[in-house]
Amino acid sequence: MNNFGIMSLSLDHENNYIHQMAKYGHNYGFTIYHFVPSTYHPFTHTVKGKEYMPDSDTWIESEFPVPSMLYDRCFYHDDSHSIQCKNIIQWLKKQPNITFIGNGLPNKWQLYQVLRESKLAAYIPETFLLQSANQVNFQNLNPVIIKPINGSQGIGLYFIMKQKEGILVRTDKKEKTVEKLFSDRLTFNKWLNQLLKRNAYLMQAYLPLSNKEEQPFDIRAFLQKNTKEKWEVIEKGVRVGEKGRIISNLSAGASIVAFDDWFPSVPVKWKAFLKQEMEEIFSLLPSILEDSFSALFEIGVDIGITQNGSLWILDVNSKPGRKVIMTAYPHLCEKLYKAPILYAAKLADDKRRNLDEKAISHRNNHR
Repeated sequence: MNNFGIMSLSLDHENNYIHQMAKYGHNYGFTIYHFVPSTYHPFTHTVKGKEYMPDSDTWIESEFPVPSMLYDRCFYHDDSHSIQCKNIIQWLKKQPNITFIGNGLPNKWQLYQVLRESKLAAYIPETFLLQSANQVNFQNLNPVIIKPINGSQGIGLYFIMKQKEGILVRTDKKEKTVEKLFSDRLTFNKWLNQLLKRNAYLMQAYLPLSNKEEQPFDIRAFLQKNTKEKWEVIEKGVRVGEKGRIISNLSAGASIVAFDDWFPSVPVKWKAFLKQEMEEIFSLLPSILEDSFSALFEIGVDIGITQNGSLWILDVNSKPGRKVIMTAYPHLCEKLYKAPILYAAKLADDKRRNLDEKAISHRNNHR
């Protein structure tokens, strides 16, 4: 049996996905574990977490050696626990007896610097690293969007616009959009500089990514590497936000539509163009990322379309959620649960073969 470990920042994170994945693990020769990296003990090289029991379809609390095959599902923020887990994972990646199925991407700023120099530069909105409120120049950019360098799910994203009456700041909370009007630049600067002390932020020109009904929307494409090391576009789903919202994230109450159900609503003159542009993005993106960073297993790509038909890459994620695809295409659930296990089995097989070849070569050299 091979040991397969799934890591997250909490044992309550993605429970259903991890449980469904674990069910398939046993069939492919894996004992499945779930643990938080911060439980790592440097003297015993063990971690504390849960072990999946296939006979009873339950989990038991356990302490165990770090599994030889790891799947990182940690979503980092700027807090001390995230930093601790990140450092432990960086250390684990250097251990020769441990294999990661895919590596994480760096923060959004490092990602932007690579993409803006790539063949996909035309699809990347101009982005600035925001270090001080004085950088917000409304004569050049108005309105703007600012978002955390390590953010996900639209959390911490702000829409900022200079109006006659003052500076309007809006953000989407779960239940509603919250806004505040700063009557002068001084109080706005004070608020923004406080925010920048807590987190690093990026700034972009605001792109009006809404449909005719004034609902924000974007396309989420889910890409995964198969056991032949070829990238596949598993599917595309469309997230449609509530009217007047800034973003179309699920955390802000967006609904999900299958891409093929949404596509007929696209103006005829754009259809061929959009399909062609998306195909170009999906064919080029994985190699651009892997050439600049390290091997990946899966990628989530968020694409926005403005009302004049311009296409923009809004976000690229190496730890994509599955809710959009599973909701729009329930028949793909089993494929998505199995995929990490199948890919891990392939990597374990490759590793075994390499060791066998080395052993044979060693024996032949010593005859």
